Amino acid sequence: MIFRLLLRGGALGAKFLLVLAITHYLGYEALGFYGVVVAASLIASKFYSVGFSSEINRLISVGGSSRRVVDKVLLLYLAVGLALSVLTVVIYSLFQSVEATTALIACVTLVLLTEHLSFEVNSFVFSAQKATPGALLFFIKSGLWALLAVGGMMLGWVSGIASVLWLWVIANVSVIVAGYLIVVSAHRGREEGELATSTVWKAGLPFYLGTGLVALSQCVERFLIVDLEPYASLGKYVYAWSAANTLQALSYAVVAVVGIPVLAKRFQGDQQAFTVRHLFINKWVMRSLLVSASVAAGIYLFFNIVLDYVATSVPRPDNGVLGVLIFSFALRAIGDIVWGGLIASKNSRVSLASAAICLLVSVPVSYVLIKHYSIYGAAWGSVFGITVQLAVIALLTRATRAKKAVVSWA
Repeated sequence: MIFRLLLRGGALGAKFLLVLAITHYLGYEALGFYGVVVAASLIASKFYSVGFSSEINRLISVGGSSRRVVDKVLLLYLAVGLALSVLTVVIYSLFQSVEATTALIACVTLVLLTEHLSFEVNSFVFSAQKATPGALLFFIKSGLWALLAVGGMMLGWVSGIASVLWLWVIANVSVIVAGYLIVVSAHRGREEGELATSTVWKAGLPFYLGTGLVALSQCVERFLIVDLEPYASLGKYVYAWSAANTLQALSYAVVAVVGIPVLAKRFQGDQQAFTVRHLFINKWVMRSLLVSASVAAGIYLFFNIVLDYVATSVPRPDNGVLGVLIFSFALRAIGDIVWGGLIASKNSRVSLASAAICLLVSVPVSYVLIKHYSIYGAAWGSVFGITVQLAVIALLTRATRAKKAVVSWA
C-alpha cells in the first residue's frame, strides 16, 4: 500500500508540475487548451467502453473471464474508440474557433483513443489483483511522461502544447502493450468456458450509461466555462482543479482499486444486495476519508506555508476556489467507493437512475452559478453535483430494499 501511495503521489506531483510548467512557459491559454483535452479524455475513457468495462472488470476480479473474451472486447474498444475520437474532435472544431494545425488535431485524436485504451487495460491489471504492476503502469501513463514534458520545457526542447500531448500518447501506447501482456499472463490456465461477449455487454450496459452520465456531470463545467469565459479563466480553474484532484486520485489509487474487487468477491460469495450501510459505512470509505484529510492538509501547507518559506514565484491558485474543490473531491473519493459497490453488487438500476438525475439537476445549476460567480460558481457546482449523486444513490438504495422487503413479506 505504501509503495502504491508513493507511486500515485509521485504521478500526481508530476502532473501538477506539468500544470505549473505549462502555466509558466506556455501561458494560461495553453493551460486552458490542455484542460479541455484532459476533460475530453476523462469523458472518452468512460464513454468509449460502449458497455463492457464494469462487467469485464468484475469478471476478471472473480476469475470468471477468459482471454478470448478480453481480446474481443479490446478489439471493439479500438474500433469504437477510433471512430468516436475522430467524431469528437470534428464536432468540437465546428463549435469552437481554436487555431490548430493538422498535426495537433491528429495528436488530440490519438490522446482520446490511447487514453481510453490505456485506462481500460490498466483497470484490467488492477482487477486481476496485480496491484503493484498496475500502480507502476499508472505511474507511467500519469506521471512519467509529465516529468519528461516538464524537463523538456525547462531545457527548451518542448516549446508548444502539441509536443506535450505527443509525449502523453507515447506513454499511453507503452502502457497498453505492457498491460496487455500482464493480463494475458493472468489468464493463462483459466478455462475458456461459454461466456459470450454479448452477455458481458448486456450486464455492463446500465453501468456504462451511468458512468458516462456521471463523467459528463463532473466535467461539463469546463465546457460551460469556455462558453461563458475566456480560455485564460478556464486555465485558472484547471490550475486549482489539478491541485484539489489529488484527493480523489490518491484515494482511488490506494483505496478504491483494492476495495472494489474485494466488494465484488464479497457479493459473489453471499449474493446479498448491499444496503446503504454497506455502501456508505465501511472500512474503504473510512480509509478514503483518512487519505483525503491527509492530502487536504498537505495541499494547504504546500500553497500557504511551503511556497512562502522558499520564497518561490510559483503562482498560487485562488484559495476560495481551491477550498471548495478540495471539499468536492473528498466527496468524489467517497463516491468512487459507493459506485464501485453498486457495480460489485450488480445494482444497475440505482446506478443508472442516480447518474441521470444527477446530470439533469446539476448541469443547469452549474450554468447559473458560473454565469453569476465565474469559476467560483463552477467549484460550488461541482460540490452540488456530487452531493446530489450520493443523496440519490442513498435514497434509491433504501427505497429499492424497502420495496423488496414488502414484496417478500407479501
